[in-house]
Amino acid sequence: MIKECEVLVVGAGPAGSAAALTSAEGGVSTLLIDRKKEIGTPVQCGEVVGEPLLRHLNFKVPPAAVASVQNYTRFLLDRRIAISNKEPYWRSVSLERKIFDKLLAARAAEAGAQVHADARLVSVEMKDGDVVEAKIMHQGREVTVRPKIIVAADGVHSTLSRLMGVELFTEKAMAKGIEYEMVAHRKLPSAMQIFLEPEVGLGYGWIIPKGPRRANVGLAAIGLTGNRRDRLQEWLSTNPLVMRYFEADHVLEVKTGDAPIPGFLGGPRRGNVLFAGDAAGQTLAFVGEGIMPSYICGQGAGAVAAAAVRFNDVDRLDCYEQAVDDLMGDELAGGGALKDIILDVWTDQNISEGDRTVLCGLLMSEVIFPEQIEEARELLSLSNYKMVQAIKDIVARRKIRATVSALRLR
Repeated sequence: MIKECEVLVVGAGPAGSAAALTSAEGGVSTLLIDRKKEIGTPVQCGEVVGEPLLRHLNFKVPPAAVASVQNYTRFLLDRRIAISNKEPYWRSVSLERKIFDKLLAARAAEAGAQVHADARLVSVEMKDGDVVEAKIMHQGREVTVRPKIIVAADGVHSTLSRLMGVELFTEKAMAKGIEYEMVAHRKLPSAMQIFLEPEVGLGYGWIIPKGPRRANVGLAAIGLTGNRRDRLQEWLSTNPLVMRYFEADHVLEVKTGDAPIPGFLGGPRRGNVLFAGDAAGQTLAFVGEGIMPSYICGQGAGAVAAAAVRFNDVDRLDCYEQAVDDLMGDELAGGGALKDIILDVWTDQNISEGDRTVLCGLLMSEVIFPEQIEEARELLSLSNYKMVQAIKDIVARRKIRATVSALRLR
């Protein structure tokens, strides 16, 4: 069976659905495929977006997809220090991704795109660096498409990338993540909580509320070895701050996912293929937020693809890099640079593991700037009480809306 389309979008996450929507609105025939039988499942992320980014983009999350709203973010550093950053940047919205992703794909369909779940890309035919034909297994039947442009929005383990022989991310350059959606035995604070501590490793843990007594609780780390679920179970049963709210036998769902450590790659183009979303590292790498950045960059990919088809000029795909840069380049590049600095600090063997997590937490929470690292190192020689007082002084001097307290759990 042969199916006609001018733009093929692989992957119906936020990047793919945005690309399909924009491409269809651009007046070209568009096909959006996703290998899952139900778009949006299984969930493979923490399901949280920054509220200021939503406001900046004037993006209205469908009410049915909003699980909860958090007023601030709490950073818990080495079980010694808690920093509650109440600056507007650190407000967040938790989503029901199963609903959110399906609604985004529905918008693409309403704009005129063909949308097929349970449609798996199985092979491609290449000519002079371009994909000239793709075979898709759709609900047990093989379908052939010959698109002019393809948008690869099929995640960090991109099938299209593999079939093309393109390696954007290696397996060793992945942070492995796992989380449980859990029910708490007491009311949760209206905050996303981020844990940096040696027990997690080179990464962080989190509690992301999805209601007064429901949350995603998980961790992600580079070089995570062994069984992910065993690591999470151990952390849940040994971290006193997590145990304050959760018991390991109140699990509603298990969710796993990976994130690329190299981070933002701009707007990668390979022949007539544009890579978007997680497949292109289009995330705010220092916190791992990818939902809205992927959606925005997907819009850019769809617009560029549609223009290339309308003008019958594949070289217009070169505009994709600039489009991504115009849409979110500063934010994504800045997030990647901060991530690199955090990784450098985290792997500094001259600092103890616990102190590294404190220093990285000060960077991630934006209490200190990267250029203040050497000054901040002096804090590490202080007693916990004096360190807390010094951090309070920094917060007051910078007029940050944040509170700092000692945890005394070491």
